[in-house]
Amino acid sequence: MSENKQKLIEFCKAKGAKIQGTEHLIEYYQKALGWSEPQAVEYAIKLFEDGTIDSIMVISKEGGNDDDTN
Repeated sequence: MSENKQKLIEFCKAKGAKIQGTEHLIEYYQKALGWSEPQAVEYAIKLFEDGTIDSIMVISKEGGNDDDTN
């Protein structure tokens, strides 16, 4: 496992984000944008570092789904 991938997993654990959700995000960047896995992982890490993931998590908790998928 790459160092950045491990760093991303640690961010997920520390922030309470689902690892599976970030894996879907990485897959999206790869398929939709044509990024390599290292590019997608690096960008996902930046989303944690700049607070974007925190904002998304707040929004999903306040106005998320009624089911248990968020």
